[in-house]
Amino acid sequence: MDAELTTPSPAPARRRRMAEETRHILVGAAVFLGFAALFAFSAGSDGGTLGSYRVVAHFATAEGVYLDSPVTLAGVPIGRVSKMEFDSRRQMAIVTMEVAPEIELPLDSIAIVTSEGMIGGRFIRLEPGGELDMLRDGDRLDYTQGSIMFEDLLAKIIITVEQNRLARREAEKNNEKEESSQ
Repeated sequence: MDAELTTPSPAPARRRRMAEETRHILVGAAVFLGFAALFAFSAGSDGGTLGSYRVVAHFATAEGVYLDSPVTLAGVPIGRVSKMEFDSRRQMAIVTMEVAPEIELPLDSIAIVTSEGMIGGRFIRLEPGGELDMLRDGDRLDYTQGSIMFEDLLAKIIITVEQNRLARREAEKNNEKEESSQ
């Protein structure tokens, strides 16, 4: 009989195990519900930053601009590129930008694809216009300047220099002909 008194009853140990398992199940369910809510929120939104508004710009070329490229105003990041498409009818790049809600941009603002330097990354710089009416969510920027590729600019400079050299050579030949005929 003494042996029965000294051994603990299996019921409290079983209750502790059940309580621990219940706690694990509840923690797992809470984590699962948290992830499910996060997934539902991200799937329900279209990737927009909370409170931002979108503006659209059409560029002849937006080369070097990618999703999440910065959008700046006066050198300060105020948004990001959230979507890029190609308009096959007009042969233009359509870029959707998210802009911070506290930034007010006039309707006639200009979007310019620019780079951080000769070999730096590209971003979109906004220049405010003078209109009194401001852009709202979904509005389009009518004034844009596409990217200028360094290679294209260098090729234009080389062609111009070569054309000038050929024109000078032709002028020298004509001058020599005139001098020899006199």
